[in-house]
Amino acid sequence: MPKDVHEDSSLRTQKTALFSKLKEKGFFWSYSEELTYDEAGDRLIIEYALKYADFDDVKLCLVLFGKEPVKKVWEEKMKTDKSFIKTNLMLARVFFGMDVESDYFKDQKNARFEKLRLLAS
Repeated sequence: MPKDVHEDSSLRTQKTALFSKLKEKGFFWSYSEELTYDEAGDRLIIEYALKYADFDDVKLCLVLFGKEPVKKVWEEKMKTDKSFIKTNLMLARVFFGMDVESDYFKDQKNARFEKLRLLAS
């Protein structure tokens, strides 16, 4: 078996193991109990890891999925959600090397609030 195929298989096994760990912790409570790694997909796993996982799982997420894809999911799904200001500050500083203060996130347009407001109108 070529080395890169073995590495891809190993990487998939590690990603699946992370998904299973997060699922066992109940992070995907709003999804079917039968939700699989393939159904969830990398982006959902990254998002839920960033929102709810512990420090070591977030570090593992960065190793498995790569810094840029993880940062992209963070920017699209969390950065503008004011309910995650403290988490966003930690992620920005510790994992993404950004020199920011909490005001940086308070000044962001609250995408979650805007979606709820539109649904209510």
